[in-house]
Amino acid sequence: MSGQTDAGRVRKVWHVKIVGEDNLIGTLIYAPTAGKARYQKFLNADCNSITFASIRVTRASSDDEVFPLIDEAVAALDSEQKSTPTHTLKNGRFYTSTNDRTMFCLAQAGLVRNTERGWSEGEAYFVLTDTAARLPCL
Repeated sequence: MSGQTDAGRVRKVWHVKIVGEDNLIGTLIYAPTAGKARYQKFLNADCNSITFASIRVTRASSDDEVFPLIDEAVAALDSEQKSTPTHTLKNGRFYTSTNDRTMFCLAQAGLVRNTERGWSEGEAYFVLTDTAARLPCL
């Protein structure tokens, strides 16, 4: 992410154009700084004669993306723990052992709950809580 406000995390957008190019519109590039936006354009340019000086970058703040602040419970999750709620959100449930370490951590964080129903003893379906379902950053 490029920054943070009281309302959330901001992903900055830059309008990038190569001087002398027929494309009047240019392109929008997401980057934390103008220099990084310029470098992305430089790396993706099809022409070897492009230089940093020929790339114009201006801020396009009206096109910024604002995401909610990361919940503390979500920030503490590792990548495996974050992928499990994503799978659960896509499929509506997650079936595993009731003593699964990842599910235990997610339940402790209040992101999933055990339905107490499963095909075998010691197994159950886990579903997202309302809290987890509202988190767009999972």
